[in-house]
Amino acid sequence: MDTIFSLLKDISIEENIKIYVTGKYLRDFLLGKKTKDMELLVSDKTPIVAKDFSEKIDMKLIEGSRPSHYKVLDIDRDLRIDFHPVEEGDINKTLQRKGITIDSMAVDICHFEDDLKNNIIDPTGGLVDIENNIIKIWDEEVLMDNPILGIKAVGLMSELGFEMDKDTITTVKRNKGLIPNIEGKELRDEFFKILRRRKTYYYFSFMDKELGILEEIFPEIESMKDVGECKYHVVDAFTHSLYVLKLTENIIYYDRYFEDHIRKTYENHAGEKMEGDRTRIELIKLGAFFHDVGKPSARKVDSAGRVRFKGHEITGAEIIKEISERFDLSIKERDILYRIVAKHMLPLVSYKSNDVSSKFLYKMFKECGNETLDILLIALSDIVGTRKLLYPDEEMGKFKIHIEFMANNYITRYKETEDISDVIKGSDIIKEFDLPEEILASKLIEEVKKAIYMGKIGMNRNSVMKYLKDIL
Repeated sequence: MDTIFSLLKDISIEENIKIYVTGKYLRDFLLGKKTKDMELLVSDKTPIVAKDFSEKIDMKLIEGSRPSHYKVLDIDRDLRIDFHPVEEGDINKTLQRKGITIDSMAVDICHFEDDLKNNIIDPTGGLVDIENNIIKIWDEEVLMDNPILGIKAVGLMSELGFEMDKDTITTVKRNKGLIPNIEGKELRDEFFKILRRRKTYYYFSFMDKELGILEEIFPEIESMKDVGECKYHVVDAFTHSLYVLKLTENIIYYDRYFEDHIRKTYENHAGEKMEGDRTRIELIKLGAFFHDVGKPSARKVDSAGRVRFKGHEITGAEIIKEISERFDLSIKERDILYRIVAKHMLPLVSYKSNDVSSKFLYKMFKECGNETLDILLIALSDIVGTRKLLYPDEEMGKFKIHIEFMANNYITRYKETEDISDVIKGSDIIKEFDLPEEILASKLIEEVKKAIYMGKIGMNRNSVMKYLKDIL
């Protein structure tokens, strides 16, 4: 970062303007943390400054959606520097409009490493709030103009482990009706910052109980609070889902929960990059929370007076699809969430019927696809979350063993059959057996994969060809 600071100082002097470091970079620096993202406020000539800097440091310049807003990116080094103008030439007013005190400080780039604290511009008292570990929105009008600040404040709580100021809690709660006015992408970006952190379940609960904004973000949860209690559940669907999210996080962040080879596979899988800076782990958490979102619409009372939720996974999958679209998630992310919710009951079916046969597992793995590990993890949390409340003294380890067996089978047996192109290809089958249709060849490849998984044939060309001759 020394080169970046040196260049910015030179440009500041050459152009006779002020460049201020603000936001996350300054806040994290004061907390003794390192970050690669930097936000700068420029007193004048913002387009010239941003262009000059990007050319000198050889980074990509992208024009923002607002006038005189730019970002300079280096994807290889994971660097992002935002250039924003000082509004109306007043740095104090510009900082006050940021809303959250600990992000509303600034320091001249020329003084960043020279007696920094004595040169900080701090119109809203951010320094004191950093020292007291407090998240505060300093003025209600700023929140009313920019209601995303309520979500952002919770995100900062989860990132820093700070508490929210009591007056801020009251202010956010009083203005919760503004949340639905927030544009989907903006809401998504701030909400996923909460999903990215540990103890997501706690902050979901905080947004629900203390701020009253969770229902404004997800109106679907209102009906979840009214249904769910039945023969198998002693709490409503919302309370159960929050508990399942907590258990899912406990497993994710507990190093020794699964055998090492399973744990490492889960870590790599959960860290898969999605759109932007999102990863699969956030989708797993969201899927865990919404796995039973279909229960209100699926609720039925049978002739014996028992409450049933047959098909709730299907109705739930359609609801999570709507939520995903509202959040403008990528097609891949939407498909992941849809499959998680739609298939989350399959491991429970296996447990209740005591069926871990090759036939059942192959069918389940095929249906769950690349979301198999996600579904197994959520299913384990779902089973334990249900049974623990029904039968507190029951040994929960037996459910872990069942799920662990399936996860191990998926990793060590099923995954190796997903790509057998080094053994046999569809074109090989067409040529060898003079088949007219490529569709038939792809079906035969699937039969070969299944036979290998079932242990009927070995994973070698001779075994495969002999098997194909026998079935054709």
